[in-house]
Amino acid sequence: MFRLTAVLIVAIGSHARAAAEPARDPVDFERHVVGLLSKSGCSAGACHGSFQGKGGLRLSLFGSEPARDHLAITRGGGGRRVNTAEPDKSLLLLKATGRVPHTGGKRFAADSWQAEAVRAWIAAGARHASGSGTVTRLDVSPAEPALTEPGATVQLRVKATYADGTTADVTRFCDLQSKDDSVAEVSALGAARAVRPGDSALVARYLGHTATARVFVPVPGTGTPYPTIPEVNFIDREVFAKLKRLNIVPSDRASDEEFLRRVTIDCTGGLPTAAEVRAFGADTDPQKREKAIDRLLAHPLHAALWATKLCAITACNVDAMDGSPEQRTKQARMWHDWVRHRFAANVPYDRIARGVLTATSREGHGLSEWLGAEIERANNNESGFDSTYRTRATLDLYWRRFEAEEFVPLEKLAELTATAFLGVRIECAQCHRHPFDRWTQTDYRTFASTFGRVRYESSPELTAAVVDRLEARRKAPPGRAGPPIPRLREVFLSDRSRALPHPETGAALEPKALGGPALTGTDPRDALAAWLTRPDNPFFARAFVNRVWAHYFGSGLIDPVDDLSAGNPPSNGGLLDALAADFVRSGFDVRRLERTVLTSRTYQLSSDPNDSNRRDRTNFSRAYPRPLLAEAVLDVLNDALGSVEDFGPDAPAGARAVEVATNRVRSTYAARVFRVFGRPARTTTCDCERATGPALPQTLFLMTDPDLLKKVTSGRLQKLLAAKTADARIVEELFLATLSRLPDADERKAALDRVSAAPDREAGLADVLWALINTREFILNH
Repeated sequence: MFRLTAVLIVAIGSHARAAAEPARDPVDFERHVVGLLSKSGCSAGACHGSFQGKGGLRLSLFGSEPARDHLAITRGGGGRRVNTAEPDKSLLLLKATGRVPHTGGKRFAADSWQAEAVRAWIAAGARHASGSGTVTRLDVSPAEPALTEPGATVQLRVKATYADGTTADVTRFCDLQSKDDSVAEVSALGAARAVRPGDSALVARYLGHTATARVFVPVPGTGTPYPTIPEVNFIDREVFAKLKRLNIVPSDRASDEEFLRRVTIDCTGGLPTAAEVRAFGADTDPQKREKAIDRLLAHPLHAALWATKLCAITACNVDAMDGSPEQRTKQARMWHDWVRHRFAANVPYDRIARGVLTATSREGHGLSEWLGAEIERANNNESGFDSTYRTRATLDLYWRRFEAEEFVPLEKLAELTATAFLGVRIECAQCHRHPFDRWTQTDYRTFASTFGRVRYESSPELTAAVVDRLEARRKAPPGRAGPPIPRLREVFLSDRSRALPHPETGAALEPKALGGPALTGTDPRDALAAWLTRPDNPFFARAFVNRVWAHYFGSGLIDPVDDLSAGNPPSNGGLLDALAADFVRSGFDVRRLERTVLTSRTYQLSSDPNDSNRRDRTNFSRAYPRPLLAEAVLDVLNDALGSVEDFGPDAPAGARAVEVATNRVRSTYAARVFRVFGRPARTTTCDCERATGPALPQTLFLMTDPDLLKKVTSGRLQKLLAAKTADARIVEELFLATLSRLPDADERKAALDRVSAAPDREAGLADVLWALINTREFILNH
């Protein structure tokens, strides 16, 4: 019988001989042919793996259902796809090798090892041993190859462990990719080659399983010893250990002015005042940075900023709410207030999550008590922004969603909850096995069934109680009817569950956590919250600390932050594990987590690069200049220009952008800023909805927006002129108000020269202010 080893050695050449494993097994359909078709793109979604298939052949996506694939290949197409008597006449080979017309083009050569493997399988009878390719583990070795210089290579080896206990080298049947091919490339046969200094994950995918290695390419040495870098806490220990391995020297510590500007924007969404910058620079207290961090973490706007972020993460979308536009705006405000209240009080994050996930409207109160309080709250909302909703134990607004005037489908609730609290994207598994993670359709549906009993509507008890109250109002004497009764609905548990069926058998599926246990009890959400907040949960703590890291550094240790998956490993796994473990040990103390991050030397590094870290973008060897949140852009502009925003009916007078709860802002100017700078619409479950990249409209806005130009010539500048301040002093104040630093000698001279050359003093100073807000130094955090 034709053996797999012979196929590889004969067909691939000398490079293959060195790497080939001396196996004695024949070519197997599941282990080899399915893997080969997936690697060649035949079972991809754009080819035969699509729902409709291509050219009459439909395969399961990435070979997730080998039994069905075997039937399609051997029985479909009139039996012409395989010809065991004359293998070379098999349509499977003829099309893949381009010897007959094929929409997908030539996938491999007729004399290639791939063709020889398929030919050998057909010649042996095109058999299928069901379950032979069930993989229990996939490993890549070496796990952390170090390539000493660009051009150096290493051969990767991917080993699969199967359910029957056997192992095999499956390198040539894997899909191999580099996460950053500007650092390292990997060939289809597993040869990794260094391109430039840095590090990159190398990802191997095989039969629905994923394994990774991380390649290191150090910066060339300069002949000088690696310096000793001071460490403040475990963050620095993990970050600097990796940098030393890459021979990357971190930048020096940021100046006081750079640090204060950075931490103020990150914590409050605004700028420090000119007086604060002057005072901080003059302060000689060695603990002044720690004190500034504590002050900013306790600032009311810090909680508002995180409330705005959590509203986006949990999809606080007025378009999905019920009621009039005004009522929806007030509900968004209630949502924002509920989260803000908890962050201000530093409520442990596990309790915040539990308050969202297990919410009901009545919260265990009697119907009459809740109904009276809800009528009062609804009527009070009509007259202002203040609401008692923030004092509720749970956030039932999270579940009060509609889609096409119906309660939101289970699928949407499952996808949103997975993204928001586990950092996992499961959308792909709704229709097929996830191509880049472990989730199956069954995993998706059992998780969605967790929310099957939740309803948002008028329950039978509520309907009866409202009817009774309306009847009592009708019979009440004039002037004694009491407040009007608004239309009311509630989040409650129904006796009827909306369980999703098994994708193949149609049988009802019981609720189950993603990758976790069955969820039992009257309300499976309680069991979900208990599992989610367990110390050993693989997602919850890691997902949140990763979001916190991304907020303060511009990118997550896992990026995107809502894609915790086997195929998207962290850039520094040791650091992510250490942060998550410390977060759990602290009792999910958010304030402590943030303080640990902010006091680290890593956070406080300068944005100025050195020769070794100039090209580094992923190892946090310096502060990377990064775009501001859209909300912060508006607040920073107003801080710099000395103006106050008017959000009209969407927020109280004097509110800042980070305090605006609704995702639909009626102020034309604010809406324009939010749109141009990427504020998310909160209509999807993907964190990518918040745009973070630079764009031409942003530059044009800062240069030409008429409303912004009016603010430039009013506000701060007018106050300085009215106070008869000298030009040199005004220039200093403008630099402090925008860039949080004093101008250097060249900048001072250029600014004063511009004022002197202008047709009048005010116009010249306005030009200076306009120029300052149009610098990268102003519009980026660094």
